[in-house]
Parts: sequence; structure tokens; C-alpha cells
Amino acid sequence: MFVPRMIPMIDSPQVAIALAARWHRARTLVLLSMAGLPALIGLVCLTFALLPRLDVSAMPWWSAIPVLAAFLSVIALVVWLRRDGLTDPASWFPATVLMTGSQLVLGVVPGFGIAVRSATGTAVVVKALLAVGVLSAGSAWSLSRRAHRALLASPVPELGATPLRLVFRGRLSRIAIGTDRVDWTIRVSGSWLDAGVSFRNLRDVSVTTKSSSSDDALALVLHTSSGRWTVPTQDAAVLCELLRLRKTSWEQRVETAIERERELYHEMLHLLATARGTASTADESVSVTVDADGVATGIELTDGIRGKNPQRISAELMECFSRARRVARNEVQDLMVQRYAGSASEKLAA
Repeated sequence: MFVPRMIPMIDSPQVAIALAARWHRARTLVLLSMAGLPALIGLVCLTFALLPRLDVSAMPWWSAIPVLAAFLSVIALVVWLRRDGLTDPASWFPATVLMTGSQLVLGVVPGFGIAVRSATGTAVVVKALLAVGVLSAGSAWSLSRRAHRALLASPVPELGATPLRLVFRGRLSRIAIGTDRVDWTIRVSGSWLDAGVSFRNLRDVSVTTKSSSSDDALALVLHTSSGRWTVPTQDAAVLCELLRLRKTSWEQRVETAIERERELYHEMLHLLATARGTASTADESVSVTVDADGVATGIELTDGIRGKNPQRISAELMECFSRARRVARNEVQDLMVQRYAGSASEKLAA
């Protein structure tokens, strides 16, 4: 299933259990709004194309265009959800509106026009199918919004341990918490101010009481390397704990990545220490071995050098030395490329 039963990329079983009920509700709504109902709209478009003639082979080729457009929208929505959309609940609603809206414009409306012009005696059926398509799109929009609310309407600290991009909106603010930074928008003197900070520059998070014209409201305080920001928001205490947990998770990932890079570095040093390059003459009377730095570590002369003049032996030594250095340099390059490709593929897999 392209939507897993548990929130993806969670290491803590306690967090998965704490959020299981929320994710179950959100998952059901996501499946309906971003797969089930768009697929139903695609079937409506297919029925529009099949109504004029029962013999599919007699259908004009252009009547398949609305069907193709409708099902391509379904595929695009499912692929996006599987690859990027699961971790960004705030984008579920706009993505659903975009794709199902495309189905209506490119599939349902043209398909309805084709069916009305071509089919005879089925006007009631065609109008009913049009109503099903429109209602399915509207229901998909509503369900995608409900899916987002089911997951994030009442925040809990455990959400900070997930890879989800969390967006919380208030009357005077909007806070977006990513995996490595937090961004916010606050209303100041009648205008909106956008700001943000990476977790690297986020020193601490606390809660304070912010006086307003009507009452006293809690606000989130972000202590950054460039100053102190006060963001009025609902559930400030919960968001404070959530943000601290998210920053702790980020720090753990950074430490893990640094440790992994350190291990790769020491492993590379060990491999480079064992790298060698060897070259010999055709008769193997002269052989030279160099290390990764191109320094000669061994010169071997056999009985084949007897009868050769010193100048020739010297020339062969220099030629073998040059070729051995090239061999060692190529071996070092191969090690670097293999190790870099391996570490890069591991990062992409992670």
C-alpha cells in the first residue's frame, strides 16, 4: 500500500503507538480523498466515453482524451503522495484540489460534452454521472482537509519525533516546523512579517505571556543566535515541547551523520595506506613499487639486468617508477570514487 499503516521513518515505538489513532484516521481520509474519489472520477470519464457506443472499437480516438487526462491526474497524485506528499500534510488539500480540479476541467466536462452530443436517450444518466463527478471532487477536497485536521488539529509533543512538516495556524501567526528549521509569520502593526531560523542557530525555546488588548495569551519564544522572537500562538506550551523534541531529533541525526563521516574518513585512510602501484619491464628484470603518495617502497632487480649497461638500467628504473606512480594514482582515484559513490547511495537510501 502506498500509504503505510504507521507513520513512516519513526524509530521510537512509543511515538508510533502514541500517534497510531491519529494516523489511522488521517490515512483513511487520505486514501479516500487522494486515491478512491479521484479513481471514481476517472471511471465517470470512462463511462462518458463508453456511453455513445457499446462497441468500443467504433469509438472515435479523441473521445479517449478526457479519460486519459483523468487517469493521468490520478497517477500523478498517487506518485506525488508516495514520493513527497506523505511528509507534508499541509499540502494534501492544495494537491487534491489541483489534481481533482484538473480531472473536472480536462476530463469530466469534455467527457460530458461528448456524451451529450453522441449518446441518445441517456440524458438523465449523463447528468447523473456529471453530478457524481462534481460531488466526488468536492468530497475529495473536504476529506483531504479533514485528514490534515485529524493529524494536526490538536498538536501533541510526539509529533516532533516524526519526519512530517508541521504547519500550525493561529489568528495572528503561522508556524511551519520542518526537519531542520522553523519558519513563522506574525502580524505586526497591521502587516505580516516572515522570518525563520535553522535548528543550528536556534538556541532555546520557551513560553511567555503576551499581553494583548483583550486578554493575556501565551506565546512561543524562540531564542536564536540573532535575537529573541516572540510568536503568539495557540497551544504554545505544547508547541514548545514539540519544537524541542524536533530539535533534539535533528541534533541526533547530525551527530550520527558526523560519526558516519568520521568512520568513512578513517576507513579511507586505512585503504589509502594499503594502496600500492607496481610496474615492471617486459623481461621483469626491473620492478618498482610505490605507495599512495608516490614514494618508492621497493625496487627489485633480477639476474636479467646482467649485460645491460648502467644507463639502460637507470632509464628502465625511471620508466617503471613513472608507471608505478600512475598505477598507484589510478588505484587511489578508484578507491575515492567507489567510497564516495557508496556513501552517496547510502544517504539517498536513508
